Amino acid sequence: MRGWAIAPTPFSTLETRMTRPWTEPIAAAQQNAIAQGAMVALQSVDHAVQQDGLEFVVSHLSSLSLKDLAKILQQRSGANPFLPYEPAMFVADLSDSHVLLLNKFPIFPDHVMVVTRRFMPQTGELELADFAALAEPMCGIDGAAFMFNGGKEAGASQPHRHLHMLPRHRLPLLPRFPTGTAPLTVHTLPFFDFLHAYLPLDAQLPPTAWARQLQDAVQAGFAHCGLAPHLGELPPYNLLGTRQGVLVVPRRREHWSDGNVHLSVNALNFGGWVGVKGPEQIDPVCQAGLKATLAAVTQPQD
Repeated sequence: MRGWAIAPTPFSTLETRMTRPWTEPIAAAQQNAIAQGAMVALQSVDHAVQQDGLEFVVSHLSSLSLKDLAKILQQRSGANPFLPYEPAMFVADLSDSHVLLLNKFPIFPDHVMVVTRRFMPQTGELELADFAALAEPMCGIDGAAFMFNGGKEAGASQPHRHLHMLPRHRLPLLPRFPTGTAPLTVHTLPFFDFLHAYLPLDAQLPPTAWARQLQDAVQAGFAHCGLAPHLGELPPYNLLGTRQGVLVVPRRREHWSDGNVHLSVNALNFGGWVGVKGPEQIDPVCQAGLKATLAAVTQPQD
């Protein structure tokens, strides 16, 4: 069983020069939220799986966390949790348009979200303000990953625009994404058998320039994958990245199924993390093939 303790993560001299050390306010906000009983830190049971020469983690909630989550879901009204957001979830003001909030039910340590102050649709095209708000904490935490689920069919749990950031969790496939190549050049990863685009980024840029670069990279990824807005909305897609690069993946459905087992897929799956409902689903999903579950919810390369 994996649990985790809350403690500030060291930050590098480069990050100190570039922007504020975001690990400290995130850790302080979590300590405060837990002390108030406002946050429920969930525990998971993780299983390392190797398939097709790739490393995955197949994870499910512990039995105790499942009971806690069931009670919580029964009490939730279905209202927008970000408008207004719960004060105990507040970490910091990022800009006039965005705030940084804690995930109320985190599985991963220090899981935070970049959220628009007013309602903006998760299916709308991301704007420079979204990337600029994300850049502030991303450029202040070494090794952080971010993800975006563009709509319900891409795994989004809320229609209110939010980007996820994982400061300390290491997704097993991310080390296989290329680094050190020319920024903003489109790559296709040889181990993914579906339509996608990976674009390296210059990680040394300060937040404002990095945000503009990320926006350009996402637009180039959209062009490569044929993603275009229609009546103000984009087809479903996922983003997954670090300061070093971003992956764009168009989607065609929310889940994989063999008729008995249903596996919801979001951006984390493309980083090698697979969340199943319980231990009884591990064998069916692995037997189907973890790469096959990704191919089932994405667009073919041709």
